[in-house]
Formats: sequence, structure tokens, C-alpha cells
Amino acid sequence: MGIPISNGEAGLQSTKLDMSHQEVARLVEHLHVLWEGYCTDGEGNSNGCEWLPVEQIGSMMCQELGYEDEPEFEDALKGSFSDFLDKLPYVVKQEKNGRPYFQIKSDLPRSQWRSTKMSLKINSTADLWRTCYKSPHATVEIPELEFEFSADGKRHTDSIYNHIGSAVYNLGMYVQQANSGLSDDHKDKIMDTVIALNAFLDVPVPWTWVVHDPSGMSDFKPMDEHVEVEYLEPAPAAAEPAVAGEAAEPAVAEEAAAAEPAVAEEEQAQQQQPAAS
Repeated sequence: MGIPISNGEAGLQSTKLDMSHQEVARLVEHLHVLWEGYCTDGEGNSNGCEWLPVEQIGSMMCQELGYEDEPEFEDALKGSFSDFLDKLPYVVKQEKNGRPYFQIKSDLPRSQWRSTKMSLKINSTADLWRTCYKSPHATVEIPELEFEFSADGKRHTDSIYNHIGSAVYNLGMYVQQANSGLSDDHKDKIMDTVIALNAFLDVPVPWTWVVHDPSGMSDFKPMDEHVEVEYLEPAPAAAEPAVAGEAAEPAVAEEAAAAEPAVAEEEQAQQQQPAAS
């Protein structure tokens, strides 16, 4: 009959994201390409479009990535496109006029940074499937191992399990590739760390995942009462709200997403008109 899944474990399973799966990584990468194409100037700066329609972008991804139909696309996503967006900590969704829209949160300007420490106690293997977004500026510490993931200037979004799995793989490759340039003592210390990280994936004892982020942009999904958040400095002054045109932004985004189909329909209608006598 199996072991019943608790509500907490079910919640973690619903937000489970496996970026180590090549197809999932391809989906996330293409999502960013579409966002940058519609909502930035090509250099990461906003062009004024802040929301994209969920349904149209999902259909575009299905077609552009070569899926045969929507069921095949949703099989790759392990659910609907809307559910897939819910698994990404840096994606925000809202409804307007009964239709869903989404945005990818942009990096905050340095004036809006707020140094933050977030701690999560790992009590069971289920906790390892919580998604953690590590911002380009953040470091992650496992104090029980005196181990740290450094800041490398890149976004990293994955389950905690896969964050650790990637570290294990990278450390092993480093020892293998730099074999002749490392002392035996140095190699032994690195491999001891690899063994310890692997052991922690079985959660033999509770341990702690600590995110240190000077920008405050890192996040968890789900972000719930199990994540302890400590702000290390006062909140920055609020940025000026963009009032003008705010209500029109989703419509502008939808127009952009539907531009190509609309042009195709117009050309087809013109071809079907009878020639003037």
C-alpha cells in the first residue's frame, strides 16, 4: 500500500524542479530567451513590458522547441506550463481580467539590495527537493561540514539535492583533471569533502542549508515557515512606483506574444478577398 505522504512532503513534491535533467534545463533557458526578447532591450534592461501571457508563451515554447503537441510538451514539464512557472522562485504570476500573466523578476539595482541570511534545517530527504534560487551574489554554507558554495556571478535554480550533486560532480572532476598539480594531501581533503557531501544526501542527521545574500534576491520555493529569514540591514528606501501605463502592460505584452499569428491571419484574409472587377 505504500507510505502515506504528509501534506508537507506533498507540497515539496509539487514544487520539485530537476535542473539536472537536460530537457528541463532547455525549457528554462528558452523561457529566459523569450522573456529577454519581449521584455528587455537586449542588454538586460527593461523595455517597459513587464508581463507576458501564460497561455501564449506556453504555446510558443511548445512550437519553437519542436514538441509534437501539448500533451508531449506537458509530459516534459511534468504538468501544465502554468504549474511549471510556479516551480521557479524568480517567477511571479498574476491574473488580470480572468487571464494569467507572468514576469521574471529582474536583478535589483544595488541601491535596493538588502543583505539577507536564510536558513533551512534539513530533517529528511524530502527537504532536499525544496527548490533554492541562488542569486549571482549569494554564497551557500553547510556549517556542519564547514563547506561553502561561492558566489560565481550566475543564477542557479535547482533542488537542494541537485545543488549538492553538482558540487560533488565538479569537485570530483577537479581532482581528476588537476591530478598532477595537486598534492596527495590536497586530493585526500577534497575527496573527503565529496564523501561527506554524498553522505549528507541521505540525511543521517539533521543539517543546515544557509544562504548568505548581500542583494537579498535569493529565494526558496516553497518559501514557508521552515525557512528562517534574517535581515542583516534595514530595508532600503522604496523605489518610485511606475504608475503611468501600469494597467496597460499586460495588454502590450499580449499583443507582442500574439503578433505573428495576427499577421498571418490578416495576410490569409487578404488572399481570400475577390479581385476588384
